[in-house]
Amino acid sequence: MNNFKKCFSKILSFILIFNMFLNFSHAEFINIYEEKNTQNISKGVTYEKILKFTDKGWLNLNVLRIDLNDKYTSLDILTSEKGISSKDSLTKLAASNKNSEKIIGAINADFFDTNKTATMGPVVKDSNLITSSLMDPSFATFNIDKENNPFIDYWSLSNITLKNETNNYILNIDFKNKPYIENRVVLLDKNWGQTSFGNSKHPNIVEMIVENDEVSEIRDNLDPITLPNDGFVIVATDSAKEKVLNNFKIGDRVSLNIETNPDIEKLKLAVGGGSVILKNGRVLDKFTLDIKGRHPRSALGINKDKNEIILLTVDGRTSSYPGATQTELANILLKLGAYDAINLDGGGSTEMIVKPLGEKNLQIANNLSDGFERRIMNGLAVLNNAPKSSIKGIIISCEDSNIFVGTSREFKIKGYDENYNPIDIDPKDVNWSVSGIDGEFIENRFIPKSTGKGIIKASFKGKNATFKINAIDNPIKLQISPSKIFIDTNSQTTLSAVAVNDEGYKAKIDLKDLILSIPDGIGEIQDNTFISSDKPSSGIIKVSLKDLDAYIQIAVGYKKVILDDFETKKGEFLSYPSEVTGNFEISSDEKKNGNFSGKLTYDFSKVSSSKAAYIVFNDFYIDKKPEKLGLWVYGTYGNAHWLRGKLTDSNGNSFTIDFSKNVDWNDWKFVEAAVPKNAVAPLKLERIYLVEPDSCLLDSGYIYIDDLTAFYKSTFDKKVPKSETIFLDKRNIHSELKNENSFRFLAHGNITEIDTPLDELIINDIANISNEMDINVFAGYVDKKLRDKITKQYIIGYEGYSISKFKNASFIKLDNSKGSIRQTDYNQWIWLLDTVKNIDSKSLFVILPKPLNFADKLEEKLFINTFKKLKEEKNIDVWILTNSNDSQRFKVEVKDGIRFVTLKSYPIYNDMDICNEIKYMLFTVNDGYVTYEIKNMYEKK
Repeated sequence: MNNFKKCFSKILSFILIFNMFLNFSHAEFINIYEEKNTQNISKGVTYEKILKFTDKGWLNLNVLRIDLNDKYTSLDILTSEKGISSKDSLTKLAASNKNSEKIIGAINADFFDTNKTATMGPVVKDSNLITSSLMDPSFATFNIDKENNPFIDYWSLSNITLKNETNNYILNIDFKNKPYIENRVVLLDKNWGQTSFGNSKHPNIVEMIVENDEVSEIRDNLDPITLPNDGFVIVATDSAKEKVLNNFKIGDRVSLNIETNPDIEKLKLAVGGGSVILKNGRVLDKFTLDIKGRHPRSALGINKDKNEIILLTVDGRTSSYPGATQTELANILLKLGAYDAINLDGGGSTEMIVKPLGEKNLQIANNLSDGFERRIMNGLAVLNNAPKSSIKGIIISCEDSNIFVGTSREFKIKGYDENYNPIDIDPKDVNWSVSGIDGEFIENRFIPKSTGKGIIKASFKGKNATFKINAIDNPIKLQISPSKIFIDTNSQTTLSAVAVNDEGYKAKIDLKDLILSIPDGIGEIQDNTFISSDKPSSGIIKVSLKDLDAYIQIAVGYKKVILDDFETKKGEFLSYPSEVTGNFEISSDEKKNGNFSGKLTYDFSKVSSSKAAYIVFNDFYIDKKPEKLGLWVYGTYGNAHWLRGKLTDSNGNSFTIDFSKNVDWNDWKFVEAAVPKNAVAPLKLERIYLVEPDSCLLDSGYIYIDDLTAFYKSTFDKKVPKSETIFLDKRNIHSELKNENSFRFLAHGNITEIDTPLDELIINDIANISNEMDINVFAGYVDKKLRDKITKQYIIGYEGYSISKFKNASFIKLDNSKGSIRQTDYNQWIWLLDTVKNIDSKSLFVILPKPLNFADKLEEKLFINTFKKLKEEKNIDVWILTNSNDSQRFKVEVKDGIRFVTLKSYPIYNDMDICNEIKYMLFTVNDGYVTYEIKNMYEKK
């Protein structure tokens, strides 16, 4: 059993045990809400972005549908340009492919042995076996024959032999282009990489070079050699050596024979994967490779007619996206139209890249669970081989559809031809126009002169495209980001500006539309980029829009102090667990500066769990707290491990800092780690170390480090002026009742803990005020003592969900008491989305017992967007009323035309000043126009 199998079996055992505690149900998702965007990215390929909100959370699906009948569409397997023995990210695999410009989409493919860097399954291109399968029955293979028929199956035969035509001896070869050479015979060719193994990989090895079907050299325990262009190398070790040495000699003619089932001579393409999960339209009950639990997933499906391939990724391991089980994955593919399907490598490897319509570059389509691309062994790509053609269409894009009157917005134009190839279009050659509002174009920049909804139209060579915009006015606040910048000399950072109007609508502001006041000596702003000066300095940039000002504090440059140049040894080696071996020493083999550097050697190959190799320092103190630490790292043999450090502050608190998530570069690179803001100097550097949390990554290597440096930032020498702008909400006024549809209501948060005579007095007065109202709203729990005193209608937003109507207003009650609406009861969402379709009131009040701060930010976004859409489509005045147990005051925020009201609770604390603290909100509703007052219950006399 190879190292991967040992490791994988341990992981499977762990997953099976872990899953007993997780107890994930394989029940089907209950769909609540769905968004689907479909785009043809070639004549034969459709890209679908599907976002589903379900009872279990969100499903973010990226789907590529590939029409095998389209003559211009083909598939290819992506491997590293360095050979099948190397890993790389999916985007780099695509970029280095000889047909990179034709690739319009790709997905990660096979599982692989992370220790030996080898695919589990085969790779076949045009009947050429690039690498053989390990023939593990857990792993199936996706294949396409020369008639373009796709199928998924488990390879049952992989027999490779080399016949010596001189003596008829037949040598059985265990693998082609695989690293498993212990007591085995392995064939290597140019697809493997640049060089053979040689004695650097094994102490008892023979390598027989075959060129043009003839043995040209036999090398016994010699150095690696360059692999021949017109031949291959037979590698044998230990007892297998004798098979080569005793039966072959230089000059022998040989013939290579490869037999597989399915027959590679009939295959156009094959790539390995995991278990078959869907067969003949049926979800399998058992999987040959059963990776339990919900995870990010990659998969491939084939429709019943075998003329469409479906590539799928499912996001997971985030607060919004739980991922999918293999059973759920199979059901998703079944609903997408698959008849047969295979699970591909998933988890952190799950990735899809797509070239959207009109774009020239591939983009990552899914949300990477690790936040970065993992290096993988191979991917499956789809190509558009269609020739360039005449223009078919154009697409307008811009960064924000909201635009303030008097500011400008740049519109970009993309084109595509009849075969969906991108076309370059100069915006100057486009005819731009606008309808619905007044404004003017300066080339491709539009400046609105009136408010309202507008439509931008672009015309180019008889093709038209439109883009909806919303011109707004009355800005009350200007925000610049970042507002504080610590930056090194001769560096740059991107700036962005946003203005907000009196109804809470935001729009991005191009810095070209702002008045900039930049002090001398700190740098300059070009377009939306700040470029720092070549000398340390500091100052404040003033940014103005009309009568609004915003400020950016700038501190340029760091004072750099080298803490350790690694010319002498100051640390010792330590490992976790103890089975990890290694060393720390001062070495002259590689150095960035000076004569020496620190060399950290590690061997993670024997530990199938989290592991680390440390440089432990003694009494390494940093008296003054720096902004960050940095060091040079020679990463050629870092194997993408995580480089971290550990600090202890003067209070005894420990902090872990990150220099690099992946040491995956060649040669030297300078990396930096931020020092935590709450760390208190003096600091003690405890250790610098490499760590690998993935239990299946088993390898060995080393890194060099040099010039550990502390960075001390320049300080601000000026204070930002205080803003003189005060926003007064125009709805915060007293209003008289105007007609028979007008009414007033009291609003408050929780009212509980009625224990003292003062409490009794206060709730009597609240009841008296409530009984003067037409209706009352409480966003949280209300003590029964108060409820019994109120004679008028009231709504309590404590449990359950419902809708009620009073005159020309609607009140929706929802329950988010368990963290969100879905987490409390997902049925609320189904009811809500159906209910809002039929609301015909002029005003709407939505009441929740907890603050609007969902753990699932996508659910929170859907909640807000549901009511934004309702306001835009039906012109309903929407108010969101939430209870806040810890609120010290009533608060109203305006966002996108919706007012979010936080209702204060009672009591907050003992010994309160009842004249200043006991308040309530009074709402007045006049035919859909709502105003409010925050009123004191008691006045000082």
